[in-house]
Amino acid sequence: MQQRYSNLSKFFYQVCLAILTLFWICSGPVPLTQAQDPLNAAEVEAALATQPKVRVVVALRDAPLGAQELRRQQDNLAREVTGPDFEVTHRFETLPGLSGEVTAAGLEALKNRPDVAAVALDLPVQATLGESGQFIGAGDVNSFLNIWGAEVNVAVLDTGIDLSHPDLAPQIVAQRCFSRGNCLPSRTNTSDNAQDENGHGTHVAGIVAGQGSVSPSGVAQGARLIPVRVLDGRGLGYTSDVIAGLDWLVANQETLNVKVINMSLGGGAYRGECDQADANTLLFATAVNAARQAGIILFAAAGNDGFTDQLMLPACLSGVLAVGNVYDAPGAGYNWGTCADSVVAADQVACSSNSSAKLDLLAPGVQITATGLGGSTANKSGTSMSSPHAAAVAALMLEAQPDLTPDQVEAMLKSTGVPVTDHRNGVVTARIDAWAAVTRILSAQERTIAGTVLLQGRTNHSGTKVTLATAPCDRGPREDDVALTTGADGKFQLQTTQAQPFQCFRAAKEGFLSAQQGSPPDNLGTITLPGGDINGDQVIDILDLAYIAGRYRTTDSKADITGDGLVDIFDLVITASNYQERGPIVIGLAPDE
Repeated sequence: MQQRYSNLSKFFYQVCLAILTLFWICSGPVPLTQAQDPLNAAEVEAALATQPKVRVVVALRDAPLGAQELRRQQDNLAREVTGPDFEVTHRFETLPGLSGEVTAAGLEALKNRPDVAAVALDLPVQATLGESGQFIGAGDVNSFLNIWGAEVNVAVLDTGIDLSHPDLAPQIVAQRCFSRGNCLPSRTNTSDNAQDENGHGTHVAGIVAGQGSVSPSGVAQGARLIPVRVLDGRGLGYTSDVIAGLDWLVANQETLNVKVINMSLGGGAYRGECDQADANTLLFATAVNAARQAGIILFAAAGNDGFTDQLMLPACLSGVLAVGNVYDAPGAGYNWGTCADSVVAADQVACSSNSSAKLDLLAPGVQITATGLGGSTANKSGTSMSSPHAAAVAALMLEAQPDLTPDQVEAMLKSTGVPVTDHRNGVVTARIDAWAAVTRILSAQERTIAGTVLLQGRTNHSGTKVTLATAPCDRGPREDDVALTTGADGKFQLQTTQAQPFQCFRAAKEGFLSAQQGSPPDNLGTITLPGGDINGDQVIDILDLAYIAGRYRTTDSKADITGDGLVDIFDLVITASNYQERGPIVIGLAPDE
């Protein structure tokens, strides 16, 4: 494996950009580099045999505590291994390491320093390339539970976002760029401008939080977006840029309040968990662990090379949820370039989707329509599309219960998902189920719907039946409706759980028009039912007046609107004042509305 990687490295650094660009244009998977050896720098030496300088990541040993001590250690290294032998690209704010370009002399100096734990090639990374939301139950979460991911900040590390796209611009709350010589507006290494020049990040962001005016709505339409551009206009970048983006998010977490990170990108090919594999993964794992400790859950694309025992970095890290790709509907087949699925079924794992024992989740990722560059719509496929589906479901869960920890989100996504067996290797992985995950959260949360129903003309307001229905108001009662009868003061409290998607509240009393409200709030306030509907046809007319007049001066309880034991002028006046009113009245609206 070592010799294989060394040979690949020599070739890779000579034609990397040409190959990656070609495969990006053709939408096919790109050959990935193999895991690097953390104990020596043989791969870096091999690359320097054909180039005067190469990009490297340096992991520091015995990292100091505190930002000042870390910066001092970084400065000492940069000062003692002087340029041009080592030109620093990133001094990370919270991570024990730095990156830059190194010569052969600089590499020897780094290897001989006691504070350097590992040096490795800065691993190239790239972007990994309708009905999907409904397929995972997100549409029902939006419609029936009124949960959209509101107030949940999602960071998207990618090619950036089309900052003026009408479906994305309203959701952007912060942005940043880390892409050497590519950050707009002046082609700097860093900037506060995350404008997308590729389209990949724009599409990914639309899957998360698209507003639905141009393209289909995102899974978590209410989520807020923090685009971090770490890939250039060709969809290419380096591990150190992605780490720098994570480092910035963690360092500014107090103001950014990020809850979810999506990384539809990656490089390398690693078996199992890769936290300790090389300098790239060491620093990446440190950044990921810092993000998890800051309360952030991270998702990454598994990759599109069809590997059945390997994942890309960062998907291979223990602290990242690796997401593979399934079809969301049956079809005639799909050609991925390097493989083809002749006939497909819903929940079938795509032949191009990477897999291993480390794979955490599956999600739809074939022919997904979402936002595109220039305010347009685009259609893309791959694990890049699967990962933001999972990230968006996490945002829905965090609206339902904001204090969920990353560990709790991960456990719930896995335990509520639909088990899917990969036909290629027999690995069983949970396909995300938004409805199951969110209702699991809400089922543990009690809900009280309360209010008061007054009966017009009465001082004793008992006997009104109040009902919560899971069906819309234009449908009849169901067995799972929750109901009670009010007491003399007319007050009611209906106890239920947040998981029950009640779509209608009704209040009904014989002799009165009924009232109703769709998707009732917790506090319904005071509701007054108009009196005089003697025959119960939900309209107060001459028939009701005639019935009361015919029982005048009797004790007929049906005609006794005021409930004082006698049918008199007061019952006639109330009924006459409501003449031609119809029910059910809509709670919260005036009679003429």
